[in-house]
Amino acid sequence: HIDMMVMLVGGHKQGRPTMVLITTCLMMLMFNLSLVYASSSKATPCSASRLDDDDTTFNSLLNNDDDGPSSSISVSLSTSTNRLVVTLDPTTGILTEAYHVPDYNVCGTWLDVLHYSPRIVAANTSSLGVWWDTLTNTSHNTIQITGHVIFWMDNNIAGEDYANMNIPNDPHVCLLSCTKDPRCKAWTFVKPGYQGSSAQCWLKTGGTSGHLDSCCISGHITQPPITLTRQITIMDSLYTPPSSSSSSSSQYVATPGYVISTSATTAPSFTIPLISFEDVYTYQLGDPDFAYSPHIKRQPGDLAGPHWQFKSPVVMLQQNDILAGIVPDVDSLSGPIISSFPVTLDLENDGESPALLSYGIAGSVLTFHSIYGRDYSIKNWANKISFQYNLVITPGQPPLEGYRLVSQYLWYAFGHDRLVAAPNLQSNHVNQSKYYLMDAWRQDTWGRYANQVYFSFNCSNGIPCGSLYSGRTLFTDGFGTNNDGWFNSWFQTLRSAYGWYAFGEKQNDKVIMEKALSILNLALSAPQDPSGGGAFPSIFFLGADGRSLNWVDDSGWAGLCRTLPTPPANCMEYYHPFDMSWTAYWMLRWLDFSSNISTSSSFSSSISPALQKQILTFTTYYADFLVKQQMPNGIIPSWFEADTLEPANHMQTANSETAGSALFLVKLYEITKNITHLQAAVSGMQFIRDVIAPKRLWFDYETFVSCSQKPFEFYDSYTRQNPENNLGKIQAAFAALELFHATNDSAWLDVGQSLVDYLSLTQQVYSHPLLSPNLLGGFTTQNTDSEWSDARQGYAADVYFQYYKATFKFEYLERGVAALRSSYQVAPYENWAHTGGSQGDGPGAMTGFHWCQGSAMTSYEQTQRGGMMLGDLYVNMKQMHGAGINGCSLTSLSLSSSPTTLSLSITSPYKWTSPLLLVVDQAPSSSNTTLNVNGKNIGTYTSTQMGEGVPVPASN
Repeated sequence: HIDMMVMLVGGHKQGRPTMVLITTCLMMLMFNLSLVYASSSKATPCSASRLDDDDTTFNSLLNNDDDGPSSSISVSLSTSTNRLVVTLDPTTGILTEAYHVPDYNVCGTWLDVLHYSPRIVAANTSSLGVWWDTLTNTSHNTIQITGHVIFWMDNNIAGEDYANMNIPNDPHVCLLSCTKDPRCKAWTFVKPGYQGSSAQCWLKTGGTSGHLDSCCISGHITQPPITLTRQITIMDSLYTPPSSSSSSSSQYVATPGYVISTSATTAPSFTIPLISFEDVYTYQLGDPDFAYSPHIKRQPGDLAGPHWQFKSPVVMLQQNDILAGIVPDVDSLSGPIISSFPVTLDLENDGESPALLSYGIAGSVLTFHSIYGRDYSIKNWANKISFQYNLVITPGQPPLEGYRLVSQYLWYAFGHDRLVAAPNLQSNHVNQSKYYLMDAWRQDTWGRYANQVYFSFNCSNGIPCGSLYSGRTLFTDGFGTNNDGWFNSWFQTLRSAYGWYAFGEKQNDKVIMEKALSILNLALSAPQDPSGGGAFPSIFFLGADGRSLNWVDDSGWAGLCRTLPTPPANCMEYYHPFDMSWTAYWMLRWLDFSSNISTSSSFSSSISPALQKQILTFTTYYADFLVKQQMPNGIIPSWFEADTLEPANHMQTANSETAGSALFLVKLYEITKNITHLQAAVSGMQFIRDVIAPKRLWFDYETFVSCSQKPFEFYDSYTRQNPENNLGKIQAAFAALELFHATNDSAWLDVGQSLVDYLSLTQQVYSHPLLSPNLLGGFTTQNTDSEWSDARQGYAADVYFQYYKATFKFEYLERGVAALRSSYQVAPYENWAHTGGSQGDGPGAMTGFHWCQGSAMTSYEQTQRGGMMLGDLYVNMKQMHGAGINGCSLTSLSLSSSPTTLSLSITSPYKWTSPLLLVVDQAPSSSNTTLNVNGKNIGTYTSTQMGEGVPVPASN
């Protein structure tokens, strides 16, 4: 086994492998840890293999050559169901750790999953290593390893020699000669050809460091020794129930696998400053099928996950059904700790060497927009170094989808408790003197801000039109004239108008409703030239005369005009289906306000029959365009030249934007029952399911032509990942759920949940301690950008709430609440700390009404209507869980009988001047329920009454 291991990690041995030297440009791995897991093959029933002390498979791990087992030191850690055996061979410095799940019923052999070793980089050396020689078990879960020899590759210690000798071309011979002689304090191994044909060994009475020289490898005896302490806690399942009681523990199912909670601490006696100290795991299952890191790389030395990018921090690999990953323990991070000891995740997976996962102390520096590289400047880390992380290993996972359990683990490990502890998450960090409860936010957003940016005019035939301007220019990411209307996937004026109208309806404010309707009129006035076959422009500008209506097909700054190396000459004269389909979808959503068409609401008929017909005529014409342009494999190209309708070459064969068109098509089918549109939607989503998702080709325009600009052919060969953006993921999740509703095919619900779980890896499960707002629940954008709490979190909140209603999965409810509230912390800005935080703790761009407050408040308005009604506090009586929606947290929940009583405790930091609306969902219709809030009975209600909302007196 050891021979094979040396081959895998690229080591070299001659004769008896008493020392393994692994040489790379920056590291030497001097002891090795193996994580051993059972094969998941379950083709035939059998008894589980037992990893007993006399198990030949296990004993083979301890062999350092073919002559039999070596003398070794072993310790054992165990739980009631799992066992860890740690063994160090002092003659080789090789450490093995074997993990066993006794009751995991498998027929296959034990598989070596990961090899462990520390990676130490010191100043003025190419790499540094430690010869580990002692292993002790200092407590029930603490392992201590010590080493008395420090050595450097490509290093020459000059002088203080007392002996030299010819030796085989094997540096460990020189090292061992020094350790056996009390006079020896240092040594230098000289490679053959520098001092004759043979290798030379120089033993020295002193010398602790040398100078860079490719001739040699040098080292010295250190007193006191280097000590590495590993505190290891083995958990029997992937996650445990949240510590708070906002949900019944029956909601949580133990997941087979390990969470190995590790604290690595070293008190280095280095005589030179360290640059980095990391725990490195070498992947042993071959070429992984799946590799993931928060960020990707542009060049050697880039980092896949410095702490500035710890939104849902994990690096992971999966081969077949076994996933292994590293999750930093963000609970252990504080501002002073990160400032003194910057932590980082990393992934190396170039396909030529075994893949590496790592976590530890390493500085980072911004190299391009939001991509970070290693900081090789000297760090004087002479004191104790400590960092904590969780090693996750889960067998039996669906191919390519082990990330789903990790995503769930991240929320329950870090997000849940933080959400319950932050009922004030919706408070505004920018202006801390106002805006707390949602009613205040409503008045500011819809009463002040919307009216401030609204302007009106007449469209053709005197139809009243209007817009909520963004004030953007076509060619820059900045402000222009205040007379625009953007109908695209970022700044969707029609969606904001929907929220404004819903607010006006709730307030019975006809003026607001008419203003919002004028925006719908503007969207429907977009020209659908017959030569365009139903396509339409997405950007509107009112002329300086206040009368001329000007439409532009696509953005100049975030469209084909930003393509590399040269854009088309007429780059803005291209139709963009991603924008058109999102606009057309929201045209259909306006039918929610019309009871005789919408199947999802029971509101009064506010949209006239004539306007209903106009919406369906416009959207059907556009749908026919999509059906005509769809390719046989289901994809819809991203851009079409306006005059010829020829597709642009960019993202013609692979894009996630197709999901947006599928969403619109299936939504239209649900209203008109035109089977052609359903078939096109299914075809588009099959392409997403079968090509985009498994290959992770999440390409939309923002991936390449936004602030993190890159060529369309960009690929990270260092981690073997594509650039990914999450706008397409959001719309793909929407589309899969709509297909489930339209077809009643549960397979689409399963597809959708896998998409939601992958999307969740871009949600923030904690807030960076060096950034001042509470950023929990917000979203970043892509794996080549680093902003916190971007405005798309409003869209994501919609996704979570809709999936919650379809599955009643508690995680989706809580993630939705966190996403919903997160925009208010950073309002009115688009995001926070655009490059992650290294360039300052401050807001990102001010990109207008729609890409923050308008989007966030529209998401909130949807939670206060019809079947999505969540109120201020939501409880699911059947599932026995719940969450605060507006300025409160649910801290306990219980149910008793005789009479049926639902008791709950809530907390809020705010002074409520009006009753809190409590919505109780899935209550039994056969009996009434008494509600007890914070120890006070507030009445007995029917299931219908509780579903519509029960007011809780402010005094409670």
